[in-house]
Amino acid sequence: MPHQPVASSEPPAPQAARCANCGTPLQGPWCHRCGQEAHDPLTRFRGAVHEMFENVLHFDGRIWNTLLPLYTRPGFLTGEYLAGRRVRYVAPLRLMFFLAIIAFLVLRVGLELGPPPGQRGAASLFAQAPDAAAVSRLRAREDARIAQALAQPGLPTVARAPLLRAQRQIDQAAQQRLAQLAGHATAPASAIVAAAAPPPAAPVRIEGLAPAPGTHPGWLLRHLHQGLQSGVQHPKRLMIGVLRLLPQTMLLLLPLFALVLKIAFPRRLYMEHLIVALHSHAFAFLDLIVLAVLGMLADWAAPVAPLATLLGWLGTAAGWWLVIYPLLMQRRMYRQSWPAAVAVYLAIGTVYALMLATAIMLALGVSLWH
Repeated sequence: MPHQPVASSEPPAPQAARCANCGTPLQGPWCHRCGQEAHDPLTRFRGAVHEMFENVLHFDGRIWNTLLPLYTRPGFLTGEYLAGRRVRYVAPLRLMFFLAIIAFLVLRVGLELGPPPGQRGAASLFAQAPDAAAVSRLRAREDARIAQALAQPGLPTVARAPLLRAQRQIDQAAQQRLAQLAGHATAPASAIVAAAAPPPAAPVRIEGLAPAPGTHPGWLLRHLHQGLQSGVQHPKRLMIGVLRLLPQTMLLLLPLFALVLKIAFPRRLYMEHLIVALHSHAFAFLDLIVLAVLGMLADWAAPVAPLATLLGWLGTAAGWWLVIYPLLMQRRMYRQSWPAAVAVYLAIGTVYALMLATAIMLALGVSLWH
């Protein structure tokens, strides 16, 4: 009787999963040959959304591991990067460029929004008043609200400034409305509303660069004169143009700043100084974002004295942190004593201030040119 094979009760060994891209047997969640991730994002909606944001920002969870130590621990990220512990954090160049774009976007939004609605709408508030008595009642109501906020004990100067500015704008709008009512007592309502609109800005003439009568100026002088006229007439547009060019300008400034560090600390490699420069600028852009957001919130919260006070103190702290942080980072990275660190910090800061002023003037010139 032939021997019958006995069926094994154990399940067959599972076949090793293979990479869908190159067919290599997988040894983990990533293919060691082509680098593709093993999971299929199409099988789960959450995975598809995660991959979409990861491909767009390419940051995934590392952004949260990076921003907090970047802002609160001077020199920590640079030390981690130089020690080879890099996988948990966003790469320095990508981090700096991302924060630069966000910072200039926030600053541009602040310029576009302008003052808060309570200040921007002062003229429209009084434009609906039918007579002088109504103007007086509205003015007394708004002045009482601002006076109540100013009377709060312990209100710092940083919180008083927007309140005083709003008070001046309300008084000016009330005076303008009273003058309109006095001059249009018999005019129809449509004429009064039209009169409330501000007159168009008069053309601005830059006499210092204006061509002399009877002469034919060169194209360079003529183009520069037109740019200055446009900048004076539309300062907000000029500032937006400068902000649009500053990220590219700052990229040119980075290797020069690293060269300054190399001259100050010649025993370290240039690439180490470049990493220090990248993280320093990334922090500066992050702090600018914090300052811009706190400034906008403080303006909007001006009638609420306690909130405006808190935001004002936070903004002051963020401003001082922008100055203190580079000193702490320099001392930690280059292991200096306090006297040596302060002396070198002041010297490097002076050189960098000149470089930054030159970069801003370059961006301003290009913005005027266009």
